Amino acid sequence: MAPTDGLDELRRENRRLKQQLEESSQLIKGLPDLMFTLSREGVFMDYSSMGMALYRSPEGFMGKSVYEVLPEELAQRISIASDRAISSGERETLHYALVLEGEERHYEARMMRCCQGEGVVAFVRDVTRVSLVEEALRNREKELERKTARLEEMNTALEVLLKKRSKDKRALEEEIHFTIREMIHPWIEKLKGSRLGDRQMAYLEVVESNLNTIARPLVQTAPSYQLQLTPSEIEIANLIREGKTNKEIADILSLSVKTIETHRKNIRRKLGITHSKTNLRTLLSASAPNGS
Repeated sequence: MAPTDGLDELRRENRRLKQQLEESSQLIKGLPDLMFTLSREGVFMDYSSMGMALYRSPEGFMGKSVYEVLPEELAQRISIASDRAISSGERETLHYALVLEGEERHYEARMMRCCQGEGVVAFVRDVTRVSLVEEALRNREKELERKTARLEEMNTALEVLLKKRSKDKRALEEEIHFTIREMIHPWIEKLKGSRLGDRQMAYLEVVESNLNTIARPLVQTAPSYQLQLTPSEIEIANLIREGKTNKEIADILSLSVKTIETHRKNIRRKLGITHSKTNLRTLLSASAPNGS
């Protein structure tokens, strides 16, 4: 046999031994920590502790009923699970907790019929570490849910604030534009028609140019119909564009329907459709940016 053949054989043997070790390890991990045999009446008949600590000493539970050894609620659950396992022949799984040596321990008991149907065998595993990890995960999930809900609330509040800020900004722009157009430009025109010297006229033209520079962005962002209307008319025109009726607009602005009708007539007049069948809402929508 060549040296390499012997080396390959050793490697194969090593892999086989590792596989057997892993299988044995998995088998050991699957073994129960405790095992009890109970009669149909719930009396402890036999046990194996696998070196694990017991809730009571063997003298304290052997030959006694679960009701004499364990807390009443747990004893009742064990009794019900035992009856089910004996009746059905199927495995019953029970999760419970006990205080052992001052520490709460969590267990999983798998109960199966035995003793020719006259009792059950319970394979018990200590799952405290698993339970603690699961509880920690549940707590983290709850905390994450709380933080997510809080974040959603904050996002909603932020959206409301942004919408209000945008609305306030538009209202301020409209007010500034109206002030420049209706309260400043007319006086500039009057000054132009008065007897001003060349230097004074130059100053006035600078003022007018600067005002136009200020107003230009407001004109670009505002619907074209707003250039001809008063702030009150702009507000009513915007509501008409949204499809509100005269009564709805009157309710929103706390005005009479007759007042709204008067404003509506003034808006049609300023837009040049007094004697036209043109739909006012359609015209206002077409005049808004992007037709919106």
